Amino acid sequence: MFKRLLIAAIMAVSFTGGAMAQADMTCDEAGMTKLETDVNSITDATKKEAATKELAMAKEAMAAKDTAKCKTHMENAMKGKDAM
Repeated sequence: MFKRLLIAAIMAVSFTGGAMAQADMTCDEAGMTKLETDVNSITDATKKEAATKELAMAKEAMAAKDTAKCKTHMENAMKGKDAM
């Protein structure tokens, strides 16, 4: 019983990481500047190209004041930093 509870707790913590990352991400100039720095540090050319496109779309969404779309594109750009 305790083992199942422990496993459920570990799974719950691992699934909240993505939600927490979205909550921390802000669609503003400071957030874009940090993201641009992160994207420029990507060494894998394919990932960097995809992240750069997502960054551009995030900037367009920010200019259009579409916060939800902006955050989605920012998250997609950040995925380029992650090891896959």
